Amino acid sequence: MMKQLAIIFLTLVLWLPTFAQKNKVVTIVINDQVKIDMVYIPADTFVRKNFYGDTCRHYHLIPIVAEGAYNGYDTIVLSGYYISKYEVTQLVYETVMHKNPSWYNKDNTSVLRYQEFDYRVCPVERLSWYDAQEFVDSLKALTGQHFRLPTEAEWEYAARAKQYNDSYSGGNDCNELAWSWDNVGHNSHHVGLLKPNAFGLYDMSGNVEEWCSDWFSSYYYQPDTLYVNPTGPSEGHLKVLRGGSWGVYPNRACELDTRRGENPSVRTNQASGIRLAMDAEDVKR
Repeated sequence: MMKQLAIIFLTLVLWLPTFAQKNKVVTIVINDQVKIDMVYIPADTFVRKNFYGDTCRHYHLIPIVAEGAYNGYDTIVLSGYYISKYEVTQLVYETVMHKNPSWYNKDNTSVLRYQEFDYRVCPVERLSWYDAQEFVDSLKALTGQHFRLPTEAEWEYAARAKQYNDSYSGGNDCNELAWSWDNVGHNSHHVGLLKPNAFGLYDMSGNVEEWCSDWFSSYYYQPDTLYVNPTGPSEGHLKVLRGGSWGVYPNRACELDTRRGENPSVRTNQASGIRLAMDAEDVKR
């Protein structure tokens, strides 16, 4: 009972300052051709399944236990925030950074396996976590907006969009929602072509997986515990990646309950990109 009252109180406190004043979508203009749409996610409380000791999905640089056992639920309280409607595209990245590390770009169109390819509308990839952070810092300096990477909790809540029985972000048919190994032709695709989830976000379960701000830990989320705006461990060796990608099979690899990945912060690959976030109170209109 006391835990329930605490959750209600925290949700009200986090909700009240932003309830009536936030737009659903804020567009940040970089230039006449380049804009970033940020979708407002209201403050809320959600419950996530706890897989205590869950296994890493990528590179095992430190000893990790086998796949974690289901251990009840965690309760997460989040303040309102914004998250980008699309994965960061190569056009946005090139405009800010004046370079493009992506494998599927104008110099490698021969490796692509679908027609009418416009690399500029595909997600930027081959970014390390530090590359992603450098981009965020440069974007902040260019726009004056306080962009950042989403926390893992923010990413998961945005992906689930209150549809907790869905296997993927937006429903249960992966082919309608996510580019994966089964339907993509073995490379990234233009952002926003498939169906969005209930929050209006695209490609959360596939295209490229997305860096979060958190350090990875198999044991950070304790079973049956209340968290308020969690940001992950204070230190670590690996950074969290969430979401599926064109390079994985949809069964389990793209599913929200089982797709919790990690990677060394300096490592890159053709299936890792980014999505942006902002604190609600920091948005400048």
